[in-house]
Amino acid sequence: MFRPLMRRLWLLALLPLAASAEIKDRIAAVVNGTPITLSEVEDRVAPELARLPDGRTGETQRKELLRQALTQLIDEQLVQSEASSLGIDVGEDELQRLVEQLAKENHMDMAQFRQALAQQGLTVDSIRETLKKQQLMMRLLQYKVKPRKVSDEEVQAAYANMNKSAEYEVRARDIFISSPGGAAPAQEAAARAKADAALRRIRAGESFARVARDVSDGPTAKEGGDLGYFRRGQMLSQLEQAAFALQPGEISNLIRVTGDHGGYHLVVVEDRRPLPPRPLSEVQEEIRNRLAGESITKEREHYLSQLRKIAQVDDKL
Repeated sequence: MFRPLMRRLWLLALLPLAASAEIKDRIAAVVNGTPITLSEVEDRVAPELARLPDGRTGETQRKELLRQALTQLIDEQLVQSEASSLGIDVGEDELQRLVEQLAKENHMDMAQFRQALAQQGLTVDSIRETLKKQQLMMRLLQYKVKPRKVSDEEVQAAYANMNKSAEYEVRARDIFISSPGGAAPAQEAAARAKADAALRRIRAGESFARVARDVSDGPTAKEGGDLGYFRRGQMLSQLEQAAFALQPGEISNLIRVTGDHGGYHLVVVEDRRPLPPRPLSEVQEEIRNRLAGESITKEREHYLSQLRKIAQVDDKL
């Protein structure tokens, strides 16, 4: 139920998972004379494309994903060209240090790191290339954009705004009926029937905890599905969304979660309580860094928009 520990690797994994055996020579765009092929665009969002449904909805989502990927690739090409014209580069030694640092942050040596990447269809070279693009963007921004100093008044205003609405934590119970991705249709149907039966028992008046002990495949089944108190960002997103939308005593509908650890969830909220605000002295640097980061993001978008205006971009997608 908890988010995977390798999340940062997925965020960094922007390059192709695998080369397609089919030859795709269509040009999606030309940026200052440099072509971007359709296969590059498709490879950039290959995992997302693989999960799309069939039909009109899937086709609409596919077009949107390809458009987002092409925009990203165009921006990267513009940054690379601009960095090259300014003599900005990232050396191989530095890239190797960044790769080793990433492995260390994930508590792995390089051999373990390579194995973990291979399991995700990635290579060290693809990660190195992604890191290089990130570093080029960062250095280009450092060269072009002056950092903005965030004032104490801004920090105080942000702190006051942050505390206008109280943050809550909830105590919830969960029933999980396993039905992992790739399960046979009969297994999927049996899991759905089991989950439906559990929901009917609860709505008929049986306690959620008892039904959880009887049927749940989750790790907290013996405790009646008790998840304890948790805050936003600590639980699987689908469960969190359901739990924070419910009032104490309310039960969710069936929640379908896909993937290797997928299945059906039922959630009941037993309590929700406000979290006391953290003192300003404790969070002021965190707020200052967030505001500075938001400023950099805005400057980045402004700078990229200026590069797009002066670039010769022929979009053929």
